[in-house]
Amino acid sequence: MEWFEPWWSPENLGEQFQENFKKQLEREMPTGHCMHGLPVRLLARGNGDDALFEILDGSGRVADVHLTWSRSQQRLPWPGATIYQSLDEWAEKVMLPQHRDWIGV
Repeated sequence: MEWFEPWWSPENLGEQFQENFKKQLEREMPTGHCMHGLPVRLLARGNGDDALFEILDGSGRVADVHLTWSRSQQRLPWPGATIYQSLDEWAEKVMLPQHRDWIGV
């Protein structure tokens, strides 16, 4: 995947970095949230607290999540999350428009 600013891959930062984001998501996730209990892997970081997670259930879905960095479970609807059917759908609807805004086009 080619990432466009402000999105970037944390791949070269090591497994612990990625694991910390997964643990933070699990910490914040209240029962009843669309992401509750889903197996995930961090794919990318965005601007601020935005993170893109691959949902590891074989569906090909990804979730764009705005983490709160709270030390405890959040109340619905937090953390903010939108699930996309594919990485391509997310890139078209989120990453490319954000990139155009980022570079001022």
